[in-house]
Amino acid sequence: MQSLQMKVENSQGISSRGAALLVQVASKFKSIIWIEKEEKRANAKSIMGLMSLMVNYGDDITIITEGEDEKEALDAVVKLINSDFSEEVAKEITQ
Repeated sequence: MQSLQMKVENSQGISSRGAALLVQVASKFKSIIWIEKEEKRANAKSIMGLMSLMVNYGDDITIITEGEDEKEALDAVVKLINSDFSEEVAKEITQ
């Protein structure tokens, strides 16, 4: 299991567009990927789950990965979030 706590610096937090890109990236990996905000946890492969977290600018989240490619999955999710949910970064990760 890998985990990392980080602050969401994207001005829109995890918006619907950001959530869609996050699901696209997370779905590339075999590992289970969770995003936690406070006491709530959502599967990063579920757009509805991610939207239910209501992650806004400045919120602290924890990313948890578990499985055979957990390190790569964690690195990819962090890279996408740090890129402000760049479509180019998502495409690079999923190719």
